[in-house]
Amino acid sequence: MKRLKLGKKKIFTYNDHSNDAKRQNIVEQLKRGLIGGIISDAGTPLISDPGYKLISELISNNINITSLPGPTAVITALTGSGLPTDKFQFNGFLPKKNKELVEVLNNCSSFSGTSIFYETPHRIINTLKLIDQIFDFKARLCVAKELSKAHENYFRGTAREILDKFKANSQLVRGEFVLLIYFEKRDYDYAIADKLFKKLESKVAIGELSKLASDLTGINKNLLYKRFLSFSQKS
Repeated sequence: MKRLKLGKKKIFTYNDHSNDAKRQNIVEQLKRGLIGGIISDAGTPLISDPGYKLISELISNNINITSLPGPTAVITALTGSGLPTDKFQFNGFLPKKNKELVEVLNNCSSFSGTSIFYETPHRIINTLKLIDQIFDFKARLCVAKELSKAHENYFRGTAREILDKFKANSQLVRGEFVLLIYFEKRDYDYAIADKLFKKLESKVAIGELSKLASDLTGINKNLLYKRFLSFSQKS
């Protein structure tokens, strides 16, 4: 602001803990004719960053809003990843608990585009290990680090290949990470899985049956669950 010679301005801290009273204060300031802007200390405001409730409140009060294009790690990582860019989904930060993390990853395996997440340096290794254990070479990854900063780097390949790079140099596991995953789609042979379904559909729950068939065939259990569920609905 000083460099732009904007003079002294009022600055309000706004974060996840800001309440209705704080939002109302900002609304009143703008209604009195002031002009304001919301900025983030990194990246684009509102992208995994507080601000949605404030913007919604401003809109409901008929206050004009202009959104300016700015740096966001989501798009920066996607365009530099080498993974498909024609279809993608951004899912914010990955869950902390392994059970929820596995569920999210399984859901992404049936998505026909690139899935993008933010991940922290103290969890990135565990996440890569889980992906390696569950999907092996079926998942193509890109781990983008410290984008637009001095130590920017991209790590591409399978989870195992990226883990090997981190193992060789522990200094790499520092900073801010964006994890991008693309699951290779294959034409699966469902013959064994379908035969298993016909024999056990009346005895085993679809969820358990999907897991069993997945263990035997290597086909993702979510794909099998959806397939078996469609069979049950037809019958």
